[in-house]
Amino acid sequence: MKKIAVITGALVMLIVVLTSCGVTNETTNKCSDSTPCVSTLNTGASSNGTTHPSDTTSGITAKPNDTTHEGNEAVDIPGTEKDDSDDEIPGNSTEVSGGDFSFTDRDEKTDYDESKAIVITLKGNTVSISAEGKGAMVQGTTVTLTDEGTYLFRGALENGRIVVAAEKTDKLQLILDGVSIKSSDGPCLFVSSCDKLFLTLAENSDNRLEDASLYTFTDPETTPDGVLYSREDITINAQSGGKLSIKGNYKHGIVSKDDLVITSGAITVDCPNVALSGKDCVKIGGGTLTLRAGSDAIRSENGDDLTKGFVYIANGTLELAAGNDGVQAETTIRIAGGKLSVTAGGGAGTSSSQYNGEESMKGLKAGGLVEIVGGTVTLNCKDDGVHSNNAFVMTNGSLTVTSSDDGIHADESLRVSGGELMVEKSYEGLEAKTIEIAGGKIFLTASDDGINASSGSSNGNDFGGMWGGGGGMQADSSCLALISGGYLYVNASGDGLDSNGILKVTGGTILVAGPTNSGNGALDYGSSAEVTGGTLIALGASGIASNFREGTVGSVLLSFTNQTAGKSFAVVDSEGRAIASFMPPKSYSSAVIVSPSFTVGESYSIVIGATLENADANGFCEGGSIVGGTVLTSFTMTSLIMGSQGGNGSGGGRPTRPR
Repeated sequence: MKKIAVITGALVMLIVVLTSCGVTNETTNKCSDSTPCVSTLNTGASSNGTTHPSDTTSGITAKPNDTTHEGNEAVDIPGTEKDDSDDEIPGNSTEVSGGDFSFTDRDEKTDYDESKAIVITLKGNTVSISAEGKGAMVQGTTVTLTDEGTYLFRGALENGRIVVAAEKTDKLQLILDGVSIKSSDGPCLFVSSCDKLFLTLAENSDNRLEDASLYTFTDPETTPDGVLYSREDITINAQSGGKLSIKGNYKHGIVSKDDLVITSGAITVDCPNVALSGKDCVKIGGGTLTLRAGSDAIRSENGDDLTKGFVYIANGTLELAAGNDGVQAETTIRIAGGKLSVTAGGGAGTSSSQYNGEESMKGLKAGGLVEIVGGTVTLNCKDDGVHSNNAFVMTNGSLTVTSSDDGIHADESLRVSGGELMVEKSYEGLEAKTIEIAGGKIFLTASDDGINASSGSSNGNDFGGMWGGGGGMQADSSCLALISGGYLYVNASGDGLDSNGILKVTGGTILVAGPTNSGNGALDYGSSAEVTGGTLIALGASGIASNFREGTVGSVLLSFTNQTAGKSFAVVDSEGRAIASFMPPKSYSSAVIVSPSFTVGESYSIVIGATLENADANGFCEGGSIVGGTVLTSFTMTSLIMGSQGGNGSGGGRPTRPR
């Protein structure tokens, strides 16, 4: 692995912001093939000429996968250049926060020459080695590999193991071709020393490893605790149809105290603790992985080096069922492609109550950065769907979350500039100290706040078990919710858009189905609320309804008698055109409407129950004609900001709990 200088504290934070927040986004959603009805362009600049992070091009380049990968063949991996050896070539890796996000050509290489391999045949309680068996020796039912080379295993071993004890400079390729090994006292494969082991699953081979429920096997320098346990770098790959099934009865499935890399193969792991554990990193470039873990499904835990302790998923199909967290990384989780499905803690269930247990049961959890730049991710979690102690960034791909707590929580910053994000069930949809929506399509359903910008505190000692939140009742100007682009739909029983500090809208299309109770508002903020662009319809209860305080485009707050769900809500100009519309999914008695079409001195009407031309699935359209309907109320814009301008100041905080 390439050595990278450790970068500390504040500088890492700066790198995260500079490399992940500078993405421009342009999205056009059409209501028909010919008539655009949603058009959002993120310019990244406010009306006063201030430059936002989105003015610059990100240092991260993400490519969607161009090919379909079935899991057993080596493929081109996004962000990866090929080389002809296992040595890193300068400039070959894609780095985020200092980590080595690359795969070598050798990681994907699955071919071998059987005529040059040392063939080892397992026969129940005996082992035979081919005449050219230099580098392999047998003691009882333990096969020990001591030299660099290619070793081909076939057959079954009722009670034994393979041990790799080579020089620190040696690279070994170990091929499993229809191998079944059971161990009664320790791991089935123990890598004690080498430079790197390449474990290849032969074509159409079915391989099985199962350990004991109690270990008596010991090693002078380490305590093995997994079916496949390595103190060194290990790569697992496969020829077409190659399979590996691991049954863990003691603790873990596959463990590497260095790097764990998987590039292909159909791999199944079932164990009482962690399924895949790589201390320095876990990198997955392909394959079909089915992981059932009593604890975490995938974990990387090196907290001593900021360039390590990360999980990178570039491709493949992963199905994870975890008693605790689906994917946990001490530093970074980066997903660039493939298909990932996680069920954590048994899933969110149907209860509307917030998860408040002691165990961490999150989908994706990182101490530093969670980054989605591609792929399809589905999370069903008892706890947060995504949780970061620092930042969350999404620039591409698809993320679907069902959670009994937060959909996505980041302690510091949360930014979405592209892709499709759907939080189908949550306590709070998106929560962080600063939240920026700069692009993409976002759909949030929350039993409390849809978006909550708050700076909660926590008092625990485990980075993964927190609620987040807890902003309290005081305004905090360090908190920011900024919407500058994209398409945002929020269905919240609490506040729709909530910031303990600043709420700012500069662009995008925003539809909010807010609370039906008067203790919350469709919009809520602690210190200020400004609008300089975009189109917004926020419907909710009228008890503490709030408008923006200042802006350069028109914004109006209206209150009226309670209206029922399921009838279109349209803002119509004097010529009968719908300048904005929405199909409310629940009752409401107030509306905040923002439109660049509002002109001071002009009159407008709210029409209920009309048929809207070219409306999308949420009933939204700009500039379309309407048919029928009933006028609920009419108004004349006497100023750009018209109606109540007060913020509630509570910021939607909630008490904290131990992590």
